Amino acid sequence: MQNNNGKQVEIGKSLHDARVAKGMSIDDIQKITKIQKHYLEAIEQGNFAELPGDFYVRAFIKQFADTVGVNGIELLNEHDDSLPDTQSEEYADEVSKDDVNSRVASRSREQRKASFRKAIPTIGIIVAILVVVCGVWAVVVHTNSSSQTSISSSSVSVTGSSESSISKTDNKKKEDKKSTEGKTTIKEVNATKYNVTGQKENTVTLKATGRAWSSIMADNKTLFQGSQNSGDKKDVKLPADTKSVNISLGNTQGAKILVNGTELKYDKSTPLTTQITLEFSK
Repeated sequence: MQNNNGKQVEIGKSLHDARVAKGMSIDDIQKITKIQKHYLEAIEQGNFAELPGDFYVRAFIKQFADTVGVNGIELLNEHDDSLPDTQSEEYADEVSKDDVNSRVASRSREQRKASFRKAIPTIGIIVAILVVVCGVWAVVVHTNSSSQTSISSSSVSVTGSSESSISKTDNKKKEDKKSTEGKTTIKEVNATKYNVTGQKENTVTLKATGRAWSSIMADNKTLFQGSQNSGDKKDVKLPADTKSVNISLGNTQGAKILVNGTELKYDKSTPLTTQITLEFSK
């Protein structure tokens, strides 16, 4: 990499000029790409040795370039000889597996859509039946209520029954509330954003299944960043009242994310880098 230092400086200068031309700061690029500020500065200075590893040099440069309006693919191709070689056998295997996973995921989505379209007529019939049942139930309730008002003893009996029913309903609500307390619920908003509810204190765990670089930012404050080897585990306890967490992964296939022990099923179709946002509410 040292023999190509001049070309690296040229790459960094072109990205710096493009950023300035767009009126963007390094902080702006960091917010968009989730790449740490000192790595972005190292790229602009042509000091690629400061990046977490050869595997991430091309990925970080492409993200930087695309963000400032430069064609990242063309930039990488133009300076291919001066950049680290990431086309190892391991990399090729990961990309191959990713292509297969992407096709399987796409096929599954199409099958779910087709199944839903087939179920629409059945759903319509069920809704119609429920409307009819509710109408009949309302008529029966109204008739019973009218007849009960003419008999005082029946009214007393009904009142007692109603109070018992209300008491049972309240008890059931309390039991349901207790059974849901302390459980973490994760709902997907889109491919990179999730809503997390259920607990006041939360912990994010990173498990490495291969060599992986990652970072965790809570409400724009860095809590962890670094590389992990296969089998490594990192628990990051979030500060109280954390609203938003951004997770950057340098090797999507080589990492698992758990929130309070519940695994996050995120999209792994991008083999290099990905950013995931978690929004927390009680």
